[in-house]
Amino acid sequence: MPTLPDLKELQETRLRLEAKYLPASPFRESYERLCRRFEEDLADERDRLLSRCASLMLIRFIQEDIADVTD
Repeated sequence: MPTLPDLKELQETRLRLEAKYLPASPFRESYERLCRRFEEDLADERDRLLSRCASLMLIRFIQEDIADVTD
């Protein structure tokens, strides 16, 4: 049975994804606004981290799609 990642693992994943996908991203400001919304709307830290990681994965895929279109 798979184990759920703990908060430390989720935090490390979030930091790694932010470092990789946000520095030059045109979506950085939108991501930061969305994170503030998660802080307001989600009481559980695990839910906030999972939401942030999912948002970063979406940013990654959008950036890849844009790169594919412009190539």
